[in-house]
Amino acid sequence: MALNAPSPDATPGWTIAEVERETGLAKDTLRVWERRYGFPTPERDAQGERRYDEAQVQRLRWIKRLLDQGHRPGQVVALPLRQVRALSESQPAPKRTRGTGQAGPLDPRWMQSLQAHELETLRRALHLHSLQHGLLATVEEVIAPLAAEVGLAWAQGTLSVYQEHLFTEAVEASLREAMASMAAPAGASPAAPRVLLTTLPGETHTLGLLMAESVLALQGCERLPLGASTPVSEIMLAAERLQAHVVAIGVSARAAPLALRRDLQLLRERLPPAVVLWVGGPVRSALGRRELAGITPVARVSELVGLVAAWRAHNPPA
Repeated sequence: MALNAPSPDATPGWTIAEVERETGLAKDTLRVWERRYGFPTPERDAQGERRYDEAQVQRLRWIKRLLDQGHRPGQVVALPLRQVRALSESQPAPKRTRGTGQAGPLDPRWMQSLQAHELETLRRALHLHSLQHGLLATVEEVIAPLAAEVGLAWAQGTLSVYQEHLFTEAVEASLREAMASMAAPAGASPAAPRVLLTTLPGETHTLGLLMAESVLALQGCERLPLGASTPVSEIMLAAERLQAHVVAIGVSARAAPLALRRDLQLLRERLPPAVVLWVGGPVRSALGRRELAGITPVARVSELVGLVAAWRAHNPPA
């Protein structure tokens, strides 16, 4: 039984509050779907309160995964469970663009909230964007460009170190909350890589890693986060002991090119050939034109979707 499952002594079925906690779908959203799409279809208890059976909660879990992958409610809420599951295990919906087919500039209100120290406003806005557009779109269209803007403002001296730290804490809290509500639906069994995530020595920035982890969570991957600044020898040991299929390294714009190339070369040489090495961030600009063999640069977190799909294609379930 799930940790959040209703007590067997209670009235049968899940309350709307329990469904909200279990799936991450807001109560108002569930009520709107009931009217607009004819699902969910809760029963009513003696007090007239909604009660959802296990099958509906299970279907809602799958629908939430599809929304996080970028699908619109109108495309998926009315689908039967079989189709919802099949769609969730396939490629996610193409990234939606704003209006003209090109992503527009970042809304200045995101940065204004940070500069005004309105952290709760920023958290609520991130949560709302994720509910409306899905977690993948929020990471790709808001968090990633906002992080770049914050980094630039810090470098130019228009944003203080403490403000950068406040931003990081607010975004990390939002991403962890989103992943915590992303319980894998029962029966989900497509092969997925076990991914170890960390940064190299001297690299203390982990927001990029957490963005990557959230996208990997959407793909059903097992994530093994080690935190920041892990020695190469410890990365190799952890990859072996934890039986990682992929090692994902986060790189920031502040990485020293010579040290980065040295550490990545050493890591690639020491890892087993079967272990894939993904390096995220501005790695191409840091290393220049000379590519490193056996290393896959990841410029955008959305590229992880295709990389996981490629790994699955080469490693089908036994």
